[in-house]
Amino acid sequence: MDAVILCAGNGTRLMPLTENRPKPMIPIAGKPILEWIVEKIEDFVDNIYLIVKYKKEMIIRYFEGNRKIKFIEQKGFDGTGYAVLMAKDFIDNDFLVLNGDVIFEDDLKDFIKYKNAMALKEVENPKNFGVVVVDDENNITELQEKPNNPKSNLINAGIYKFEPEIFEILKDIKPSERGEVELTDAIKELVKDKKIKGIKLNGYWNDIGRPWDILNANTYFLKDIKTNIKGEIGKNVVVEGNVIIEEGATVKANSVIEGPAIIKKGAIVGPLAYIRPNTVLMENTFVGNSSEVKGSIIMKNTKIPHLSYVGDSIIGENCNFGCNTITANLRFDDKPVKVNIEGDKVESVRKLGVVMGDNVKTGVQVSFMPGVKVGSNCWIGANCLIGEDVERGAFVYKKEEKVVKTLNSRQITR
Repeated sequence: MDAVILCAGNGTRLMPLTENRPKPMIPIAGKPILEWIVEKIEDFVDNIYLIVKYKKEMIIRYFEGNRKIKFIEQKGFDGTGYAVLMAKDFIDNDFLVLNGDVIFEDDLKDFIKYKNAMALKEVENPKNFGVVVVDDENNITELQEKPNNPKSNLINAGIYKFEPEIFEILKDIKPSERGEVELTDAIKELVKDKKIKGIKLNGYWNDIGRPWDILNANTYFLKDIKTNIKGEIGKNVVVEGNVIIEEGATVKANSVIEGPAIIKKGAIVGPLAYIRPNTVLMENTFVGNSSEVKGSIIMKNTKIPHLSYVGDSIIGENCNFGCNTITANLRFDDKPVKVNIEGDKVESVRKLGVVMGDNVKTGVQVSFMPGVKVGSNCWIGANCLIGEDVERGAFVYKKEEKVVKTLNSRQITR
């Protein structure tokens, strides 16, 4: 059995995190989403075909050493159905299809027994998903796309098992109104003859579509780590809970690390830094003197040198924070933080800080309001309060009139 993982999309809902990387390469609990998926299936498949397009070089470079993995570039039409069809000439038997942005806990052992199957997940509010209706024998009888009145609370979990006949169906599927060949349109053909089973997943599942989904999955998978300290630890360092400090990382004197947390190789913490639970410091990051990081993902080569606070945030690569840069993460009224997703203000979670792209620099005394997004390659000048999203490549600064007067001798001697 082989597997096909769909990795070609742009991930626009996760901008600015996807400005410089494909969505499956966003790190969660210390490794890319796609690596979590590959690890789930590589022991029981012969080949893994990654369907790539957007920023494909990053995926190829990361996984090219894995002998089971082959790369297929999606050309022509967009859409999940066309992506699967790209693998037609490589697959002869039953195969798995997985969305490259779905992170899950189930081992899929029961799932792969079926000829044609769709993984389902039970959710409280299915309105924002593709809803699936099944009969008493778990045959899928109907698909509903984001319905106002869903007929069930089971949703499409983005994991499938197919026989090769699906390729023949996909060849005849016409593009949808948005110009994409949809996999669900092919599945509707299987539904007509009760040829596809709906199998409910057990355990954790998350369709990574919004920034807070990343932090949610990060928190979930960090809970299972075990303490493993191989890095250099300075004097009076306190480590509590389960913490991974990789070889080549350094924690300087009088710092406090509260797990679960991961500090990757090349990272430097302290002195007097405070790393709170559910934080991941990726390779070659720096959290310096009297800085505090809580519940956040700090990507490679980013520096938070001194007197700063980062809470419930995702910070891209190669950023540099000036002294006393603060990310607010909680509204005064305690209501969910609102975030701009593709032009719409969407309620997220109770605590959410800043979502920042790569190569951002801040001056001293910069503050970010909850849920603000900052595009890549921005400069944020000193003393700025950022309450609105900042587009990629912007230079934000304050202009204040400065008055200088000369004191006379009488004033000086008072």
